[in-house]
Amino acid sequence: MLEKLNKSKGCAFVIGTGRSGTHWLGHTLEQHPEIRETIEVEPMFKLSKRMATNASLKNALMPKLIRAYRWQMVKSSGRIYLDKNHPNIWLVEEILEAFPAAQFLGIIRSPYATISSMIQHKRVSRWHKQWREFPIPNPFLGITESIASNYESLSLAEQCALRWKSHYERMQEIEGTFPKSSLIMHYESLAHNTSKELKRIEQFLGLEQPISAPAIKTESLDKWKDNLSEADIKSIEKVVGMSDDAYLQLAI
Repeated sequence: MLEKLNKSKGCAFVIGTGRSGTHWLGHTLEQHPEIRETIEVEPMFKLSKRMATNASLKNALMPKLIRAYRWQMVKSSGRIYLDKNHPNIWLVEEILEAFPAAQFLGIIRSPYATISSMIQHKRVSRWHKQWREFPIPNPFLGITESIASNYESLSLAEQCALRWKSHYERMQEIEGTFPKSSLIMHYESLAHNTSKELKRIEQFLGLEQPISAPAIKTESLDKWKDNLSEADIKSIEKVVGMSDDAYLQLAI
């Protein structure tokens, strides 16, 4: 197995927060002939979610995750193994310890668009109803010990904003700590500057063939404006510390 693993072209991981465009990025890359991809496949996805929401489980579960990834790399012999598994944003250090050449593709989306989508999807928003089931502090949900006592009184938009902010700050930390192992991009830039961003990914992953451009519906970028109330928008801006216009100046 080790001989087959050595023939692999390495591994890469798509990371982010829920509803930020990780699926879109994953599906954009999965058809590339030099990549073999899994998208939220078990047991990796469940293991990653459990550790992301409860760091005390890492000692018990990380070896299982690493074994699963080693097997996926064996099956990907001759190609890059890419896993779209966004909770791995909280496991970057452990993955790099096991796979020093691992690469991370991070995607960030406007907090307003992301939070609007979180609220619309019950499977995503239910995390905030179950927050007491997990240890505090909880970076995955953005709950610190000081916030915990008041968390229940926050609106769902505010709770989702804390989650977005925590993931955004984590992405900045990864980019600063592991600049050679990470490529962080913005959803909006992928939509508006598609060719340029895809070229960046090609160079980062060392792909010889170009990535096929995905279908893009730019009209959906502002869909959040029809779903969030004025009160939601004001509360989100207060939590994340930036307006949508300020975010877009960073993103595009």
